[in-house]
Amino acid sequence: FFHAAEKLGRFQLLMNWCFERRDARRLMEVCKRSGQIDQSLWVQALSFLATDEGDHMEEIGEVLRHVETSDLMPLLMVIDTLQKSKGITVGAVRPYLQGQFRKLVESVETSRGKAHQDRQEIARMQQEITDLRTRAQVFQNNKCFQCGLPLEVPAVHFFCGHSYHSYCLPDDGGCPKCSSEALPKMTLLGQREAQARNAEDFFKYLQGSSGDKQIQAVSEWCKFGAFDASARHGPAGHDEPGM
Repeated sequence: FFHAAEKLGRFQLLMNWCFERRDARRLMEVCKRSGQIDQSLWVQALSFLATDEGDHMEEIGEVLRHVETSDLMPLLMVIDTLQKSKGITVGAVRPYLQGQFRKLVESVETSRGKAHQDRQEIARMQQEITDLRTRAQVFQNNKCFQCGLPLEVPAVHFFCGHSYHSYCLPDDGGCPKCSSEALPKMTLLGQREAQARNAEDFFKYLQGSSGDKQIQAVSEWCKFGAFDASARHGPAGHDEPGM
């Protein structure tokens, strides 16, 4: 029966068989053999072991190790599942809780480090903007960054530090060197802004994550501008006054 059901991919049938007979040993065998194909089997196993009246501390510990390694369930969901067990003790789940809190601490420290770097970068950019507005800029380039020949009048100097012959500039009048570097970033920004307006994709992305990865998922979409006021506006004309 087990071999045939496994070959047919009827994993839920095997789980139900173990549930009905309260066979924790067979249940763990099913999870080990088929859990890589269907990760939800481990979640079902934890729920069963927590509510069953037998002594399943060893099996619960093994399931928790897999849940932690694969990040299958958020911490609060695991705690809510385990509290249904009458015989569960803190000692039995201490390794799992310690591992989860360690991950949370590491995630917080990483976020703080990134926030500190972002603040430094913002301060640098603000100072650079202030300098551009309030200080005279001295342009000492003597060669064109486009053709490499000596500069001659008429020449165009950009605040980015690049200088060109007027006839070496493209039609848009922008700095060729900086424009080529900024184009991929502008394209990526446009893609992210378009993605931020797709609420369906956001919830799919969120549901596909668990634990601290859900927090990371929200932060990723914050970078996309999903929660900006402009991102909530629909197509042109929805939030604009009529003509």
